[in-house]
Amino acid sequence: MMFGGYSKGGLELPTVVHISISRFIKSLPKKGEPLQFLVAMHVEGTGVTWQKNVIIDPLAEMRLLDLTEDLYLWSVHASFRKEEASEKISELGKILHKEFFGNDGEAFLGMHDPTTVLLNIDETIMNLPWELIGKNKPLPLEIPFGRLVTTRILPKGERDPLAEDSTLKILAIGNPTGDLSGSIREIEAIRGLEGEHAGYRIEVRTLTGVEASKKTFLELARTGEFDIIHFAGHGDFRETSPKMSGIMFSDGMFTADEVQAIGWKAPPYIVFNSSCESGRSGGGKRLISGKGSGNGMAAAFIAAGVSGYAGYFYPVSDTGAALMTKSFYKGMLELKNIGLAFMEARERTVWELEGTLDLAGYSAIFYGDAATGKRRDLQTAH
Repeated sequence: MMFGGYSKGGLELPTVVHISISRFIKSLPKKGEPLQFLVAMHVEGTGVTWQKNVIIDPLAEMRLLDLTEDLYLWSVHASFRKEEASEKISELGKILHKEFFGNDGEAFLGMHDPTTVLLNIDETIMNLPWELIGKNKPLPLEIPFGRLVTTRILPKGERDPLAEDSTLKILAIGNPTGDLSGSIREIEAIRGLEGEHAGYRIEVRTLTGVEASKKTFLELARTGEFDIIHFAGHGDFRETSPKMSGIMFSDGMFTADEVQAIGWKAPPYIVFNSSCESGRSGGGKRLISGKGSGNGMAAAFIAAGVSGYAGYFYPVSDTGAALMTKSFYKGMLELKNIGLAFMEARERTVWELEGTLDLAGYSAIFYGDAATGKRRDLQTAH
């Protein structure tokens, strides 16, 4: 991605573990049938991939979906006490871990002590909150963690890093509807990044209030000039029609259905969609349909060539989103490592919001290479 380097706690040789959860047949199962997957684990720079078959029975699937829905209700203040919600977070993470990793998968991870996990999930199961997976606590709170997606749809080309200069350009869009003060704090934090840094320069173009229109956004995005696009505002996920999910600009909604038609000269490296449910997708669906409609905003932007996409699985507060954003960009500059920056932003957000109803830290999603820079295979190739 944009930054290299890996340094935390004296680590010298990163261990990047790829975990793949894929369907080995093209057809989708019928309602009520067991779900069959192939789970594979591989350490970058090694010559072996370990794999096993996993079958999720209908009862386990239902429990996962029920817990996912329960936490949604919690995030919109609809039910439960805090203690119950904490128990559900733990139970959901443990079920994901038990069903997909199991004791043998846990043994594999224990043998290799990963410094980063890249979870490559099948496009049809993007609808689960994988960021909660863990035997004792969510894995993404312990090490850098990124989602990758296996798809049968041919995505568009990515940005070419060899064509880049030393200027990092950010398009920051905030508070288009005028009712989210926290989103202005996000934009101010990003604007504060402007200037000269060691070896590169950051330039920020901002759009706020009425100026943050869909029309202006598309005009700027199509130039292909921006390395990062950040949106801070209202988002909407429609489970029954994911293609109509979107983000609200001052002059209307921009939907997942429209992403493929942006027509940019080059996609950005990262889209950070700091809005409610901006990382959600519908279950049992492809990344994009045969007509090019995205299965939610995350799926749509990934299929459109974006290398990294950040968003949220659940509704989040103005305060939680602002905290996550400020922590992430501060870490990005200090650590020069996207994965570590996102992990530390998660940790701080969870800690700061402890005791509240806000799931911003738990539900923050990063699609892309969370390991970045220094890799084991590059160091051992010679």
